[in-house]
Amino acid sequence: RRMTDLSPPPHAPFIDTTPIGKGRLSVTPNLLPPKLVNALRTDADALFSAGVFVPGGLRRRRPFHNNSNGNNNHQRDKITDTNTTNTDETDDTTRVCHVCGLFDDAENADESVGNRNAREDLLDLMSDLREMLQRELNVKLLESMELQYLRYPGSRNSSNSNNNNNNNNRANKKEKKGFYGRHFDRTRDDTTTCQRKISLLLYLNEDGWDGERDGGVLRAYIRPKKRDANSNANICVEDVVPEGGKLVLFDSSLVEHEVLPTCKERWAVVGWFLSEEGAARKRGGGGDGGKKRSHQSAGEEQNLNSSMKKKKKRRRRGR
Repeated sequence: RRMTDLSPPPHAPFIDTTPIGKGRLSVTPNLLPPKLVNALRTDADALFSAGVFVPGGLRRRRPFHNNSNGNNNHQRDKITDTNTTNTDETDDTTRVCHVCGLFDDAENADESVGNRNAREDLLDLMSDLREMLQRELNVKLLESMELQYLRYPGSRNSSNSNNNNNNNNRANKKEKKGFYGRHFDRTRDDTTTCQRKISLLLYLNEDGWDGERDGGVLRAYIRPKKRDANSNANICVEDVVPEGGKLVLFDSSLVEHEVLPTCKERWAVVGWFLSEEGAARKRGGGGDGGKKRSHQSAGEEQNLNSSMKKKKKRRRRGR
């Protein structure tokens, strides 16, 4: 792989994958150097300011008929209801954020917007992580994955942003606090998300993030045994403060989680490594009929090897 002044060091922090197979969180602080964290956040901020982000939709299951009073809050507890249908619509009672698909939205943006070199370093890292996860967990993951920038708004924006003008403009616009209600990234009976195997979060926030002051804590609900994945008994709560450079990995079908309300802009990379099992069902015509999912709900898929080959060609040309 190429090495730039933004790349993670050759001897990056050790990533403990053992908790993933046990239905817990694998948390690695300071995976990325501050320079790359800042470069990726600045890239995401530039794309957001250019209007490339879209409101975060929600791929979830809901009853066919709403309550007569129109209140849908009860639907969070009915994700596994059999009398349901899928929807991609944005529901600000369940999720408030903005997303940017890195393989569609960002790629289609004007080349003058953001930092494409930082994005290429991120793709290098994703390729390395995929290889490591296959080896350590003894699983087969697809060469494609889903990858997004994610922005949660806050009632109090940071004053240390590299783009103060944009930040001041946002401060003048009253935004709701960002959050994401309790959910699984993959449910057993939801064919639209059945490909997801390993969920990934990589935080891009500025130094000094305080969970109590700034909010935006990732809260996971850990079940004691894998076979009890749908049981509510003996659930343990695990909180993760979204400090810049921190990596979080977990099994997409085993860990229920939420993002607590944000009081400050919260930036992250979110992604999903996909399994061969899901690919087989997709090729067989099940689920959504093989159509690519909307980036508003699940990001876009991209062949990482193909992307790496393109980058190598660019490097040989001296770009």
